[in-house]
Amino acid sequence: MSYNFDSAGYSMPLGASLYGPPPYQFRDAEQVSVCFTADAEGLAVLLPPGLEVADNPAQCEIRVCNYRWSTFGPFHESYTLIRVRDSDGALYWYLPLIFTDSEAPLSAGREIWGYPKKLASMTWDWGRSNDRVSSNELLHFKVERPRGTTLFSVTFMPQRQADPAERHGLPVVSHRYIPPSQNGRLPAADELIMVAHPKTLQRDVNGAVKLWAGQGSISFNTRSEIDPWYLFEPITVTGGYWQVSDFALPAGQIIR
Repeated sequence: MSYNFDSAGYSMPLGASLYGPPPYQFRDAEQVSVCFTADAEGLAVLLPPGLEVADNPAQCEIRVCNYRWSTFGPFHESYTLIRVRDSDGALYWYLPLIFTDSEAPLSAGREIWGYPKKLASMTWDWGRSNDRVSSNELLHFKVERPRGTTLFSVTFMPQRQADPAERHGLPVVSHRYIPPSQNGRLPAADELIMVAHPKTLQRDVNGAVKLWAGQGSISFNTRSEIDPWYLFEPITVTGGYWQVSDFALPAGQIIR
């Protein structure tokens, strides 16, 4: 059976698609990355066959995002990354946990790349007008799942203009796994998918890139076996970065 897909028939439900084909455009994408080390043995349980934690202790990042405009509309996102190695020794970031607060990017992420997205409530604040302090020097990003139960929060304080050379990118790998539709059959999909795409840092009115280094911190408030983000409890925080960029998210490449 074959279909003649167009932008109206790219994804389910056919004829009334939730999202069209990639690439997906992002503009004014604001992101904070907290870099840290964590327990390699504890994180190994999150990896699929064919990948292993590359470092001991593990090199990790938690990234929190305020996507102010995208093909999917505005939304928030938070995700974890572990530096891993495959059987050939190639290095990647592996993405085992990710939250979003919007339906279309959740569905596209799970169906196209295998990003294991779940819905959560997230807030991105430099202080709020209904607080006694309307703003301050700290960004605060809070994740609740379910609403009212804080799983973790990230704070960031900018300190200096950063050099883009400080950020060493790696392709991101995810595990696209779709269970079998019938008992006794193989999974409908079981793939490692790599995505590598450049991000263009925006510049301010003085021509400087919108990339700042500073102090970042992560606080895990709830130990949940349903959402085991606590496995990323930092041993040592090694850095924090804030950036604003534009990029296009393409389809992936199957590496296994």
